[in-house]
Amino acid sequence: MRAADRRTIVVCIGNELIADDAVGFEIYRRLAGCRARLEFCGVGGIDLLPLLQGETDLIVADAVELGAPPGHLHVLPWDCLPATATAISAHGLGLRETIEIGRILYPDAMPERITLVGVEGRCFNRTREFMTPEVADAIDAAVGRIRELLGEQA
Repeated sequence: MRAADRRTIVVCIGNELIADDAVGFEIYRRLAGCRARLEFCGVGGIDLLPLLQGETDLIVADAVELGAPPGHLHVLPWDCLPATATAISAHGLGLRETIEIGRILYPDAMPERITLVGVEGRCFNRTREFMTPEVADAIDAAVGRIRELLGEQA
């Protein structure tokens, strides 16, 4: 498939009212006007499936808990995502499970290439003003990395 034939969707996940979970919302806000189809999803899980049908590439932006220091930027292709549901999402079904269900239900409509751009978070039980400083500092780097993945200047 030629690059011109590729259609990318960037799905930003998170609760804009909760500390580090607001990462997805902030990335969404800062990516306004990017070349890809841009969607915000307050919760992930099965709610993602209708958004993904027909797109060839998926970039998911979210806060994650993978054991790295707060603010660490993870850029992981699909085959490197952890197998555990809770490592990627606290929004119901994890990303891996959601995509696997989508591939069973809609095998010809799911994205071919999936990349997670995750910011390692720590605080998921307090309000927005308690966002971890390292997490807040990593948001621009995450936006820049997504723009690079889209072939835009960061």
